Amino acid sequence: MTAFSLGTVWEETIAFLRRESGLLIPIALAIYGPAQLMLDFGMQSLMTARNAPQPELPLQALLVLPGGLLMLLGNLVVALLVIVPGVSVGEALRAGLRRLPIALAAMLLLGAAILAATIVVSLGAFMAGGSARAPAIASQFLLPLMIPIGIIWLRLLLLPTVVAVEAVGPADGIRRAWAIGRNNVLRLIGVWVLVLFLSLVLAMIELFVIGSLAELLKLGTGEAAMSALLQAIANAALEALLSTGFAVYLSLVYRTLASR
Repeated sequence: MTAFSLGTVWEETIAFLRRESGLLIPIALAIYGPAQLMLDFGMQSLMTARNAPQPELPLQALLVLPGGLLMLLGNLVVALLVIVPGVSVGEALRAGLRRLPIALAAMLLLGAAILAATIVVSLGAFMAGGSARAPAIASQFLLPLMIPIGIIWLRLLLLPTVVAVEAVGPADGIRRAWAIGRNNVLRLIGVWVLVLFLSLVLAMIELFVIGSLAELLKLGTGEAAMSALLQAIANAALEALLSTGFAVYLSLVYRTLASR
């Protein structure tokens, strides 16, 4: 597979977002918005439970599951809208729902493989060092293991797009995404660095702009709960727009690589 230009794909993404904003904004708010809201509430409850004197899994933490599914569905729908000529939102949504089980199976298959490798390393450390030294040895082995896991994750960034537009099963989808990512690991790292930078900018906006407005609303109305809810909704809306832009970017990367 040939390479792609980060700058060229960025320009194509901006042009596509401007041209198709009427299609993408409703998708961002209807799919990515609720997904981000559920993920934010779920992760917040997990962090709160983790810092509690007696940690236990709160029911609210289960929101990360439907939130993750909605995020995956959004990626499939956006990929179809970007790549398939003349497809409508309804057609893309129906096709995305049909491909969702395959995409989920591919993600679970990949996660199972990574989990199996982690368990093997942990068991090897336990057998090599005994029960007393096992945690320390396991951490020494697991830390270098994170590097190949990160590389694998980067090479499979296009997996949802592949599953959305190609007639492949879970295993074939992983192989196809792996092949497309060949010779482009550094560029895919660049993509992720770009997303991290935009996420940092978004976090600053959420903290200083939306957070300040929410605080003013709380002081003016005395409704702390309502202020917090509106702040969470506004944050989720901004995060949904970023997720939509990222999905468009990855879809255009796929289109560039798959057409060469």
